[in-house]
Amino acid sequence: MALPMPRRSRRRAPPALHAAVAALALTVVACAGDDATTSATEGSTSDASTTAQTSTSLSSSSSSTTAASGSDSDSATTTTGETTTTGLVCGDAPTLALRDLFTVGDAQENLEIAPCGADLWYFVGASESTLEITVKGAGAGVAGLVAYPDITLVEAQDEPLAPLLESAGDEAIVHSFAVPRSGEFALHVLPSDAELGATYDLEIRCVDGCTRETTRFPTLWVHGWTGFENIGPLTYFYGVRDHLEPLGFPMSIAVLDPYNSSEVRGGQLSEQIDEALVEWRARKLDLIGHSQGGIDSRYAISSLGHGEHVSVLMTVATPHRGTYIMDLALGLAPGAAEEALAFLFNLLGAVSAQAKSDAKASFYSLSEAYMTEEFNPQNPDDPDVAYISYTGYTCAAIDFLDPDKHCNDYVDPLILAGYNILKLARGPNDGLVTVESAEWGDYRGEMIADHIDEVGQIAGLTDADFDHKAWYLDRVRDLVAEGH
Repeated sequence: MALPMPRRSRRRAPPALHAAVAALALTVVACAGDDATTSATEGSTSDASTTAQTSTSLSSSSSSTTAASGSDSDSATTTTGETTTTGLVCGDAPTLALRDLFTVGDAQENLEIAPCGADLWYFVGASESTLEITVKGAGAGVAGLVAYPDITLVEAQDEPLAPLLESAGDEAIVHSFAVPRSGEFALHVLPSDAELGATYDLEIRCVDGCTRETTRFPTLWVHGWTGFENIGPLTYFYGVRDHLEPLGFPMSIAVLDPYNSSEVRGGQLSEQIDEALVEWRARKLDLIGHSQGGIDSRYAISSLGHGEHVSVLMTVATPHRGTYIMDLALGLAPGAAEEALAFLFNLLGAVSAQAKSDAKASFYSLSEAYMTEEFNPQNPDDPDVAYISYTGYTCAAIDFLDPDKHCNDYVDPLILAGYNILKLARGPNDGLVTVESAEWGDYRGEMIADHIDEVGQIAGLTDADFDHKAWYLDRVRDLVAEGH
């Protein structure tokens, strides 16, 4: 079992910065009334868990201030001689507005923070690039703090990623931000006078390394079976990591049992999701699962509660409705069980008695009977996660004689037996998974590839018409365009 990765130690902020952020946090907290609620501005993207976490932390840090005031009311009346004035007095928590993802290259003007409020923006930067952040506050002004997105404002004062951006009047504060790692960052904006709120302008633009690329959230790649001798978990998506990481894309690779049930593999994946979140200082991940890796991912999301940590699950040739070969091999469907078993054992390289036992135990998890009758009902899609699917389509040599087959890929001899079994019993397939079974969520079509070519195997040798590295680059660029 993998041990959780420790959170990196946090450097302390300079005393002046610590005091300034703490004062701002306490001011905003002290200014929230009894009926103050966490809200998102109209048209913005809300994250309830982040909102609650931030509000709770701010409230907790200022409990002594609130208790000393002795009041949670929205207003207080003060009498001076014959003059009576009514002023705003705030209680336990600010109204935190979760703004839209701020697009680098954009500028927005006259942004408003309500009295007793604060703004939280997210923006995305690629490693080895430099962003220029400009904040301009009117009147009493605002202060902005850049931080990793996995911590609250109060915690961020001990781990600032940029100097405090304090702007008042017509003064514009500009900071050059050297991006420490690819992905999402948080920008907290608070009014200098919490009771008055604030108006400000914000611009973020790239000034160096602007050809670098990144998804909003790190990608975690989840392998399927360790299918044959030249495939191992660390090289499963052959050459893909070496192709994407130099461009800036943040990637982690899951390492699961070569063959086991999706419950066991999903539990292993759950631990590695937690590790990747800590490693990347991220709120969420994008999961990309090939074959059984997609099933393991669904289990981690639905049964193990990782929906809040996953932005999108992209599955590639995943048997969401099982694959008939497994039912045949296990005797769950009539037919040549011994032939199916021999094909699967040979494919998986399971030659020892123990390996055969472990492999056979995993077959049931991918059978049509189990997936349709047990797994799918027990693991419904999480409404907060986007589900995208693709699959491969291949043909045997004889199929190229029929133009209606639309053949572009020759099935690898290693999985020809599986292709023939599925073709006769279930229809179009990639040698192990049918097109119909792979369709899940937002289905986006077929690759010119069999089940082995889909991940660049063996050792990068795929059909001449299919470049798997270019295909995966296009897919992560799709995730970028869609805000994942």
